[in-house]
Amino acid sequence: MFHSFPNLENNLEHPEFFKLGITIIYAIVIALSIDASKTILIPFYSIPANFLNAIILFYGYFFIITGWIEYHFLTQKFSGVNRAILPTFVIEIGILFLFYYVIIAGSENGADYLIPDVYLFVTPLIFLLLTLRDMYNASNYKNENLISYRNLSRNFLFISIIVSLSYLAETYATGFQSFGMFAFYRDLIFAFLTLILIVVYRILRWREINSASSTS
Repeated sequence: MFHSFPNLENNLEHPEFFKLGITIIYAIVIALSIDASKTILIPFYSIPANFLNAIILFYGYFFIITGWIEYHFLTQKFSGVNRAILPTFVIEIGILFLFYYVIIAGSENGADYLIPDVYLFVTPLIFLLLTLRDMYNASNYKNENLISYRNLSRNFLFISIIVSLSYLAETYATGFQSFGMFAFYRDLIFAFLTLILIVVYRILRWREINSASSTS
């Protein structure tokens, strides 16, 4: 039993151990999310009746799948990032938790209506973790490309905070109304805003990565 602790310490110092752990956790969380959201997405003809929920779910799945692809690409391109084991692992766990929260919010209705949480704090927290991850990589590995990734994430963090404050101001102006046609269209507009935010972020992010690849 005591002989297992040195092996554990060796694993914690090995980047591949954390990469494998993150990959497994990504797969588990995505599988759990599919099960949680199946009542909204299956059958397909039920999506128009749950259009707002479907947008939130698409936002969540788009974010996590593209993030998974980007994570593996960056760990292969930048060997320094590959050595950022424990801090990156902790941040990825936080991002996965927020992704699962988005999926649960998009899968619930009625008394468990959680969609406003996505605009108010989940999206800003996601960009905060992305910014912290990029700040850690940029400060430790002194790469110009990593610095540009950090700046991009930081800019989108500020934008997500503006969106969050705008939603808070709008709900305050309408007496914190959560149900009814006005609340539905308000939430629908902000759902499109957050979806556009993450799509534009990924596009700009990939452009930065592709430009770095062409110049390396």
